Amino acid sequence: MVEDIKEFDKLIKEKNISDVDTMMEESKKVVDKSKLGERYKEVVIMRGKIIEASIILEMAFNEVITKTGGEDLIINPEKKEFHLISGAKKENELGGLGFKDKIKILKSILLKAGEEPPDAPESPLLADLEKIAIIRDIFAHAPVSWFSKELEFDDNPYYKHFFKLNLKWKSIPTAFNEFMSLQKEILELIPAYIKLVLLKRELFSRMLLGKSFNDILKEAKENNKPEGKISPQ
Repeated sequence: MVEDIKEFDKLIKEKNISDVDTMMEESKKVVDKSKLGERYKEVVIMRGKIIEASIILEMAFNEVITKTGGEDLIINPEKKEFHLISGAKKENELGGLGFKDKIKILKSILLKAGEEPPDAPESPLLADLEKIAIIRDIFAHAPVSWFSKELEFDDNPYYKHFFKLNLKWKSIPTAFNEFMSLQKEILELIPAYIKLVLLKRELFSRMLLGKSFNDILKEAKENNKPEGKISPQ
């Protein structure tokens, strides 16, 4: 057994593999305890902000998913309803969907909308959604390299796929800043998309029913008759 240990030590030295004691000594040279505490707080704050920003994004996603992406001009004879535009999902169906699930639905909605107008350019939202989903996964799952010279995620082969799209995301501040920038862009693009849907709904309303959508809702409310219901979705 002693011989085996000697052989193992020899192998470590030949392969230039650092043992635990050596790694700890090296880490002390790179980062002192006070610096490590500062880094930990910084990472915790950034991860918290990523979560908050993700929640705000999900609220915007819910609006798009429940109000667009379904079928146009749907008649439901059983419920005696006429839907100018329906949502891809109903509100009660959102509970079981995660962040990435909602992004998949959004992508399908955007692709479908792009197919309707001929020669329409690809929505910049598609690329933004892909990037923000990956960065969110990085902050949720990738470990931090606490003793590296720069504040960055650990160079672990298991998480290597997270950085295929952009190696710069290994830098924690870089990934954080890009996430917040993407969130801002998405929150600006989503209302613009919803406005187009509302315009489409208004055109349907005036062409098919001869009046504005708001007038139809007002009349339905005044009459308070289920059989005259017009769905706003």
